[in-house]
Amino acid sequence: MWLNKVFLITFSRFLLFLFFTLHALLYLPGYIQKAVLVVVSSLYLSTALVNYFYSFKLRRLNDYIDFVFLLPLAFFSGESLAIFSLLVPSLFSFPKNLVPLFISVLSATALGVYNFGLKGLLVFPLTLALGLSPSSVELLRSLQRDRGYFGELRRAYRSLQRELSALEREKRQKETMLKLLELLDSKGPEEYLSGVKEMFKLKAIRVFSLKDSSVKECLIDQSSLTISMPVGLEEGSALVVFYLNHPAELMDVELKENLSKCANMLKLYIAGFEGKEQAVKIAV
Repeated sequence: MWLNKVFLITFSRFLLFLFFTLHALLYLPGYIQKAVLVVVSSLYLSTALVNYFYSFKLRRLNDYIDFVFLLPLAFFSGESLAIFSLLVPSLFSFPKNLVPLFISVLSATALGVYNFGLKGLLVFPLTLALGLSPSSVELLRSLQRDRGYFGELRRAYRSLQRELSALEREKRQKETMLKLLELLDSKGPEEYLSGVKEMFKLKAIRVFSLKDSSVKECLIDQSSLTISMPVGLEEGSALVVFYLNHPAELMDVELKENLSKCANMLKLYIAGFEGKEQAVKIAV
């Protein structure tokens, strides 16, 4: 980006050199005046080339060195259009440095008064408007950068939200697991299931015996608002039915995962059932 900018500035200086050189050779009558403009223009171009290839040596003077050559060139050329050449240096540093802009506007106004008298004061608003016109481009670039910056902020915020949701979910799972581990201190399955019922605010819990393992997956019954979890025991299997209070709870994935853990932990209390299949063995 810096090399591109330096190249454009150097090319602008070359165009100014071309303007004054052609004007001197084609339109100025005296040889001395021609020689002065050609020599000063050549020095201006030489300085521009030095600044292009060795910009580190003239970096501090880069914003002001144009006026050293353009002021005498615009004055001795006697060309009224040369007034606008004084605006070019202000474009190189605008809007980072506003001093060259004020120098350009004031020197162009002074030269306008010298050439046109009081009518030259009209040059002031014109040159000021021309000098400030690049600010619209800089403003658009700034808005584009800000738009991209805010876009990155939105994406980062969404990513943080996802990570925070995952951390909160993990925290809830750990808290739930700790509470379930505390329930393992219960004296029997009835006391354990009563703790689970109170913990998740369930309507009821029933445990059925299943000797043939006919139910292998979680069953959801919307009409009775129940979630049935099959549990494999040492002898046979059991079906733990959780009765919920609201239909929305049937869609709660986290609740179903926790109830599945509760049902599987029931095998720590029960090895198997005796008696009829599908009979209610425990109800709380």
